[in-house]
Amino acid sequence: MSTFSTLNGALTSLIAQRQALEIAGQNIANVNTPGYTRQRANLQAIEGVAPASMTSGPQGALNGGVLVSSIDRLGDIFLEARVRHESSSASFLKAVADTHALLESTIAEPGEKGLAAQLDTFFNSWQDVANRPDDDAARAVLLENANTLVARIASGYQAVETQWQATRTQAGALATEVNTAAAAVADLNARIKAITVSGGSPNALIDQRNQVLTQLSGLVGAEARLREDGTVDVMVGGNALVRGENAHRVVVQGARILRDVDDPLPTEAKGQVRLLWADSASEVGATGGRLAGLLSVLAPSNTAGTGGAIAELANSLNSLVTNTDATGLADVVNDQHGKGVPPSGVIKSFFDIRAGEAPALGLHVGITDVADVAAAAPDAGDRDGSNADEISRLTRDVGALWSRTVVDLGVSARTATQRATNAEATRAVADGLLTAQAGVNLDEETVNLMAYQRAYEAAARVITSVDQILDTLINRTGVVGR
Repeated sequence: MSTFSTLNGALTSLIAQRQALEIAGQNIANVNTPGYTRQRANLQAIEGVAPASMTSGPQGALNGGVLVSSIDRLGDIFLEARVRHESSSASFLKAVADTHALLESTIAEPGEKGLAAQLDTFFNSWQDVANRPDDDAARAVLLENANTLVARIASGYQAVETQWQATRTQAGALATEVNTAAAAVADLNARIKAITVSGGSPNALIDQRNQVLTQLSGLVGAEARLREDGTVDVMVGGNALVRGENAHRVVVQGARILRDVDDPLPTEAKGQVRLLWADSASEVGATGGRLAGLLSVLAPSNTAGTGGAIAELANSLNSLVTNTDATGLADVVNDQHGKGVPPSGVIKSFFDIRAGEAPALGLHVGITDVADVAAAAPDAGDRDGSNADEISRLTRDVGALWSRTVVDLGVSARTATQRATNAEATRAVADGLLTAQAGVNLDEETVNLMAYQRAYEAAARVITSVDQILDTLINRTGVVGR
């Protein structure tokens, strides 16, 4: 082995150890950087070349030295895919749970301001009229409480409408986020491909892309498929949202207000809210992510009661007022009220519903004069309150109708919350496993720093030793006796 090959080997070691030190330092610098995946410098021996020789004996190879053959990103594609999958599920269920929580706060049950309490107050007023049928003050209180009940039903429905519209707006905004993220992935694909082809290390860009992919999974349940050229295809509902360097766009279409969601002829602004491909207008078919969760709660109600949570509550409020079974508030009160006789002698409907409006919004008290309250039974006289007593007994049926709605919503909300909690716990476990594999361990990096530093010092010592040998050989050989 020649002296100069030894120098060359030591020099390559200095360069390689310095590069490895830089990688360890970069890992330490990014210990708290979200989405950063630790890297490792792979050292590889450079094959030495046998020196030329005029003898036939065995010859040692020259010292080729060492080089950094690659800088590996220590991620795990399977753990990364699992994190994305769990993020998709957790985001979907959280959207559903958040919606149910808001609906529960809207109805405010149980509580003094809840609809159940207002129903009790209304029917108790009928009992007061039954006990004092000739007292105009009791009748006036009844009409006041009836108007309060009507206002409470209307405000509840309006709150549900407002929540539906806010959720619809949020869904549209999320679709814009999906398009932005998809374009970002396509751009990163192009940059990663270019760097890979040129022999560079695109690890930082891959980390950025992974963060965007996780964001897309949380938004719309996207799945990623790695290609041989280093790019990824992003799939949603079995179709490509991103393919290589090209991104497709999605758009949310359908009703913009609650009353249009049941329109049987879907258009851009009517019918069920759907996520469509912008270029083909076909349905995306997303089944995961927050956007899919919002679309599920925006769905119209159905006869089975398993439609979108918001529309189902709105339908329950309408059914509380009137329904096909004629068991709603207006149905039963008007029916019994029509069997009585008011002091004015003119029988009127106690409640009316304005045409063209949702029953919960169109409901109003049809009586304004206390003399039109039919508290007495026919031929029983004005001092009779038996019909008012019969109406007061309707509280059981109407109250039970609303109680079923409250109970069903409560059960659905608890179930949704529990499922969301479990899904988030599972996502956290998957994220923890990925962090343990790909995250920076300061103790490990400190040990690596020391190892690379010692190797660097040793290589420098080799150069110093060779320098001393050469100095002795060149400057001191042949000077004996001078």
